[in-house]
Amino acid sequence: MRNSARAIVGISAAALATVMGMATAQAAPAQYNIEVRTCNVEDAGTDARVEVRLNGSSWINLDNPGDDRERGRTDTYNFTLSDLGPITSLAIAFDNKGDSSHWCLEEVVVRGPHGVTIHPLHNWLRRAYTKASPLTLPAA
Repeated sequence: MRNSARAIVGISAAALATVMGMATAQAAPAQYNIEVRTCNVEDAGTDARVEVRLNGSSWINLDNPGDDRERGRTDTYNFTLSDLGPITSLAIAFDNKGDSSHWCLEEVVVRGPHGVTIHPLHNWLRRAYTKASPLTLPAA
């Protein structure tokens, strides 16, 4: 009888939280490592703004101190986010602005608590991709 009463109270608390618009549980924080590899060809690098979104999460600006996304380089970005589960989608917003606007993107590698995903492109980005219409890279 005791367990039944606890189950009913648990269900009632969850239902009350839902009705009141309160979250019943928050995802635990998790560490994510995003590696962006720029092609090793002439003029491959870019100074344009690049943002990514993992599994439909919030947009993440990829910007380290100094020059990012230079020819033949791998840039690493570390973030603490809510646990997003296995990474099934990666979207890129690219503004295609600045002195070196075009970019040859080799691939993006995401490491998180649920494993590693590789999102290859091996091609040039020669136009802008907005947050409303991003470039989507499937996992290999």
